Parts: sequence; C-alpha cells; structure tokens
Amino acid sequence: MALPILNDTLKYELVIPSTKKRVEYRPYLVKEEKILLQAFETKDEKVAMKVMVETVIACTTEQINADELTTYDVEFMFSRIRAKSVGETTELAGNCKSEDCNAITDLTVDILSSEVNTDIGPSNKVSLTDDISIELRHPSYTSFMKHFDSEISESDYGMLMIEECVAAVTTPDERITEWTQQEMSAFINSMTNKQFTQVGQFLEAVPKLKKDLEWKCIKCGHENKITLEGLQDFF
Repeated sequence: MALPILNDTLKYELVIPSTKKRVEYRPYLVKEEKILLQAFETKDEKVAMKVMVETVIACTTEQINADELTTYDVEFMFSRIRAKSVGETTELAGNCKSEDCNAITDLTVDILSSEVNTDIGPSNKVSLTDDISIELRHPSYTSFMKHFDSEISESDYGMLMIEECVAAVTTPDERITEWTQQEMSAFINSMTNKQFTQVGQFLEAVPKLKKDLEWKCIKCGHENKITLEGLQDFF
C-alpha cells in the first residue's frame, strides 16, 4: 500500500495587491523550505530573491506569470505563505529610540496584520512637456531581480528601473507602446533634471509591505513607534 501524501488539501486565499485578483495558496512544504534555507545561507540576495518568487509561484494553485507580479506582490504573497508555513508571528528586537536608553525589547509581530496600500502615491501619468506625457507602471519583481546588483550605483540602478516602468509615451499624434532599449535610454537621457525627478518620484513611491509598530521600552518606559517596510524588516 502506498504512503499517503500529507497536507494536500490545506488551502488559503489572498488578494494580489496590484491586480486585486483573489487566488488560493498553500503553505510551503519541507522540500521547498530546504531550498529557501539553502538560498538564504548563500548570503546572495539575488539568489534569495529568485527562490522567493519561485516559492510564491509553486505555492499558488492558480497559474501565475512571474513577470506580471510587482515587487510588493511578491513581498505580500511570500509573507502570507511563510505565515501559514512556519507561524503567523515573528520575533524582533525593538531598540529603544530614547537617547539615554537604547535598551532592547523583545517584540512579537503579527505577520498577517501587515498590509500593502496601493491607494496612495503619485499619478502614473506624468506630463513632460505641453505635448508629451508618459504612463508609468510599478516595476515587476522580475525586472527588479534582473537589474539588482549590490555594486551598481544608485543613479545607474534608478535609470534602469525607470526604463522598465515606462508603459507608454503619448504625443499629440500617437500613443507609443513599443520601442527598443536603446530608444528608451535615449528618450530618458534627453529629459531635463526636473522631468527626470518627476518620473523618479513615482518609482520612489512604489508600495511596500508595511506595518506600524508601537511598544513601551522595558527599561525606561519610553513609547516607541516605527514602521516596518519590506520583507527584510519582518524577517
């Protein structure tokens, strides 16, 4: 007689932040946890990012195109999958912000109370001149991984990501949605500093997994408040 397969029916639901699509997901299993641990042990951020999105895809029952997931989609989805896999809370060390204290308080954070707010931020349509405007989209997790390099300068990385975020260029005569990488680089390089800053503001305001955290210092009683942002703050 064959051995049974465990946990084959454990299913939960989440809503993908960028598309508002409701999907089912399952906890990751021992085989997937092993791969995650091995990736984290390498200390290579790019390897860890690749394995995280692969875990999200593997644990989502509906077929999902990884190229269509934004950075905050993956953060949110991975946090939910991890919560159902190893526990819905995480333990953090809260460093007191009082100048005369700096004591450490042990904190228990509810992962499922974290959120991604997609209702705030600048418009995705930016007018560059009286005649030319662009439509922007949030960067995909795939493009984020493709360009990630710990040694690249912040300005060069910002340039690459802005190229990825342009969805359309509108002129009085047409709405352009196709171009070569060289054409887009030339287009962005032709911007003034003010125009480039306008576009950059959209990228800087990309939603993130967040949670406001408050606690009272165990030593001095100071009321502390911080905001956790991104997976790295939670885990």
